[in-house]
This record gives sequence, structure tokens and C-alpha cells, in this order.
Amino acid sequence: MAPVTPAVSATPDDPPDHGFWRDLISPRAFLATAPGTILDQIHEFPKEWGEGVPAAEKRAASLYGQFVIGDLIERGVKAIDKENTHYRRLATGNFFRRTGYAIAFTVTARKPDGGYTPAYSTLANDYGSWAIATLWSPHSLRNPASILEWGTGNVGVRAGGNFLREFWPDVKSIFRKKPKQ
Repeated sequence: MAPVTPAVSATPDDPPDHGFWRDLISPRAFLATAPGTILDQIHEFPKEWGEGVPAAEKRAASLYGQFVIGDLIERGVKAIDKENTHYRRLATGNFFRRTGYAIAFTVTARKPDGGYTPAYSTLANDYGSWAIATLWSPHSLRNPASILEWGTGNVGVRAGGNFLREFWPDVKSIFRKKPKQ
């Protein structure tokens, strides 16, 4: 059996793809599940799931299931469409230019030929994973408006992540000790 090659050739700046199975138990999986579970538990979302430990377990399982499904969808679309959605910092320019860049590359992907395309894989993840998660969600969330609302929320979270990737190194450098000369 021939080795599987990545859908888009990685550059030295791109983090390695450890594969689907290793992503199941990873910092990425934890960050996709734990903060949302805590927020949903505090706000009792969805209300139908109630309070307490059983409700928190249900919320965590739902978010983790959504993460796994979204990862499968995204990898499948990337394999077909040959997209590279890894965010690369602009790192130059003013605040507005860099913010616009971070937002634009939330919904834009690079192609192997160096061109750009809509990031179908991440959009399919953001909307598709929520659409599938409605199958085990309370009936009140099983509608197109809910899928649009929460899928768009997922896109917003992704944009926020790009914003942090763009500016965090600059913020971090302010607090680093400067060597004495």
C-alpha cells in the first residue's frame, strides 16, 4: 500500500498534521470541548439538558462529538479540494490591515498552485458539524435557523483564533525580558 500524501504540500511554517486518530486526544480536542462545556453549563445551554454533573457530561459529549464529526468533514473536503487552511501570520502592517487579513483567511484557503479558494473544508466543518449535532440536541435546536446561527458562531470563533495567532506574538514580545547590553 502506497503512503498517503498530504492534500496540500506543507511549508516549513505549517505545523505537522498528526492525523485524525491522534487528534482525538489532543490539546485541540480539549480546547474544542472544555471551554464550551463550561460556558454551556454556566448558561444552561440547552435548557432541556438541565443542571448538575449528568448535564455537564451530556454537554461535553455533545461538543466532543461535534469536534470529531467536524474534523472528519474538514479532512474529507480538504482531501477532495486540496486546500491548505493553516493560518500564516501577516505580521506587518497596521492593526486594521492585519485584522482584515485574519478575517479574510478565516474563509480563504491556499491551493497547491499558490492560488486562493474559499475555505470549503472549514465552512463545511463549522456548519456541517452543528447540523449533525442537532440530531442529538433537543428538538428546539433542530431547525435551519439554529444551524445558521451556531455555524456562524463557529466561523466567528475561528476568526477569533486567527486574530490571536496574528497578534499574540506581538503582545508576548512586550513582556519578554530584553537582554542587557
